[in-house]
This record gives sequence, structure tokens and C-alpha cells, in this order.
Amino acid sequence: MTSGHAALPPEDLLSDLARLRRQARSTRHAYWFPLVLFGLLTCASLPFYVSDVTQAGAGVAILRVSGPPTLLGGQQAGHDGLFLAWYWAIALVAGYLLTWAWYRRHQRRVGIKTPARAFTITGIVLAALAFLGPLLAADRPFRYGPVLLPVGDLWVRGTFAFLIAAAGLWVLAWAERSRVLALITLAYTGAALLASLYNVENFLYPLGWNPGYGSASARLAMLPNVLLPALVLLVAGAGAFLLRPRPDRA
Repeated sequence: MTSGHAALPPEDLLSDLARLRRQARSTRHAYWFPLVLFGLLTCASLPFYVSDVTQAGAGVAILRVSGPPTLLGGQQAGHDGLFLAWYWAIALVAGYLLTWAWYRRHQRRVGIKTPARAFTITGIVLAALAFLGPLLAADRPFRYGPVLLPVGDLWVRGTFAFLIAAAGLWVLAWAERSRVLALITLAYTGAALLASLYNVENFLYPLGWNPGYGSASARLAMLPNVLLPALVLLVAGAGAFLLRPRPDRA
């Protein structure tokens, strides 16, 4: 039996199948939302990174440590690390749950499912461990040997939450099968590591930024470490939003 249309050769069928698969993956991509969301949550944390610096004489500043060291709160001199830890514990859990709800909504709208459950579970579990771990071990002294010293460097500035967000984005990039999101996550991971291991303010000295002790700007010395990862997320999220596929216009 022959149809009214000539049968397509196998290579054309495979080409059409590959094209449909690419279109489905493109339509499934909705990662602009978590990028923008976690960028905004990072910006909202800025007040918790403003140090409590008091003048004790000409050219002398005293930094008060008002909280115990925590993974999410760090050991920043001059701000209450416990408040910062509470903020990031709530913000990370809320961010992951909102992203999961966003993907559920996106699935209903476009009819293509993105497995965001692993992303959500990974982020919430890491946030819970980072917040509750030090509290459960509060009666034990913190000892850092040569092997564990890099771990201390990663959380001492209060930026460990950025690395938890990066871990979740890596899982989401795998779930989305998106090379673009993987590249964005790679850039964000680099920014998060830089903010955790280095004083980003040093890059701003040529521009006139000099938050030296004894000046009012000393209270803002940590803000560049927070704004750098936030900027990566917000710029990438804005670009992904502008270039997002619009199936309703297809």
C-alpha cells in the first residue's frame, strides 16, 4: 500500500527526529528563574555582611565578633554569624522550593517535564547539613588539621552558601541537559570560590576603593565578595530570560 506522499529516506527521518529533540530540550529550558532568584537572594543578604566596626582612637578600629563560627555564617569579625546563618538556611531552602514550584508550573505550561526534584533535594540537604552540622557539634572543639584547612578557608568569610547554590546548579544543568547552563554554573562556581578564598576588594583598589580600617568604608569590605557571585547570576539570568524559547509564539 502506498500513501499520497513519498516515504522520507532514513537520513531525513533521523534529521527530523534530532531537530524535534533539540526543540524539546530548548523548550524545557527554564533556568533563567533560579539564576535570577538566587542572584536576588544573594543581594538581599548584603546587610548581613556589613561589619560592626567601632572607632577606638585615631586610625584604630575594633571589630567585634558577636557569634560563634558556623558554616553558613562564617567567622566574620564584626557581624553576627548566627543571623547570617539563619538567613542563608531560610533563603536556600526557600529558593530551592520556589524553583521546584517554578518548574512544575513550567511543565504544565509547555507539556515537557524537567526533573528538578534532584536539584531541590540536593540543595535542601546541603543547606540543612551546613546549618545544623555545627550546631549539633557545638559541644566539640573545632580542630583544623592540615587536611581540613581548605574547608575552613571556604566557609570562614560567610560565603559557603554560594557553593551550595553552585552545587544545586550543577545538578540542574545535568537535569536540563544544558551546556549553556553548565558554562554559566562553571563561571558562577569560579566566582563563588574566589569570593570564598580571596578578598575581592583588592581588585577594586585601582578604582579608588580603599576600605581600610579606621574609615567608614571598612564596614563594607566584604560587599565585593558578595556582589561578584550575585552579578554573575543576575547577568546570566537576564540573558537567559531574554533568549528563552517562546513556544506560544512558535
